[in-house]
Amino acid sequence: MMRATKDVLSGTPEKVSARLEELSRNLAQHDYAAGTRLRMLAVELTKRPNLKVSLVTYHDGSRDLDGGQELEVVFLDDPYCEPLMIDRDHVGEHCQMTWDRWLRITSDAEIETAADMIADILNTCASSGAKAPGPCGTGYGTGRATDDNSINA
Repeated sequence: MMRATKDVLSGTPEKVSARLEELSRNLAQHDYAAGTRLRMLAVELTKRPNLKVSLVTYHDGSRDLDGGQELEVVFLDDPYCEPLMIDRDHVGEHCQMTWDRWLRITSDAEIETAADMIADILNTCASSGAKAPGPCGTGYGTGRATDDNSINA
């Protein structure tokens, strides 16, 4: 049976790093090595006072951990903010952020606010210089296999 534990990370970068090592020491060697950069990202995120960072570790019931660790990040100034989850690829060279944020769209003003927020998020991603692990074109990571021109209404 799979179970998960969540450990809040806080303190100096040295204390956070030491805690992460303690929480990761039972990982299989390849999972431990692949998680190195994710742990470094966790330390960097804990330096931001407006974020609450937790390490989520998945256990399969055996002595060794199943290799599953991810970060959960919450913006402390927004009590309605859902956590941002950060996972890594199998070699540890890329991380993926997953965020479910519900936005009200019951009025014209709420629709405009939602559109502005979506545009701001995408603009921040584009202007930050963050690069996708592969070619980011039509259908790549969008959930769509076709481009907009092939959709006929």
